[in-house]
Amino acid sequence: MFKYAFIANVAGAAPENYSFTYDNEESHNFVTGTSSFEMTEELVKKLDQEGYDLIDLCGDFDDEAVEKLLKVTKSEMEILHADYLPEELSKLEALESFKEYGLVVVMDGVAETQAFELKNDECNMYVRFTKDLEAAKAAAKELVDQGVYFLELCSYFEKEFTLEIIRAIDGKVPVGSCGDLS
Repeated sequence: MFKYAFIANVAGAAPENYSFTYDNEESHNFVTGTSSFEMTEELVKKLDQEGYDLIDLCGDFDDEAVEKLLKVTKSEMEILHADYLPEELSKLEALESFKEYGLVVVMDGVAETQAFELKNDECNMYVRFTKDLEAAKAAAKELVDQGVYFLELCSYFEKEFTLEIIRAIDGKVPVGSCGDLS
């Protein structure tokens, strides 16, 4: 079974008060927020020991953070972080608030789109697990219509798929991806 985690940097969040688990026949998925790099490091160690295959990080993490986190792992676990194409980064930097946050994940074993929410005073995170690109585009549109300020995508979304999401939402909000954008 594939084990996936997404970690967002959210003030006041910890796995104990800002997380959910979603399981299906093919994957085990854990989405959470952490409020410090030290907390993230401890969580990554724990997830490594539990046999996670992939951790995607929000765009608040960078290449240097990923390198530091990989040093605390003992397995072949992959760690990636969200990044933004130049135009999307400009839109992100113009935001005055990051409170309403959307995340779209394409994952094996998802039959129908699964919706989850994590909320605290600093950040409301709306997560959609989808089965494929078409379902992801529909989920992204729904999240934008719901009022998220920006979207991040799991590492499934390489550049062309990320551009398809941007087109699907008519570029209304910034979109970043943990996938390869080169």
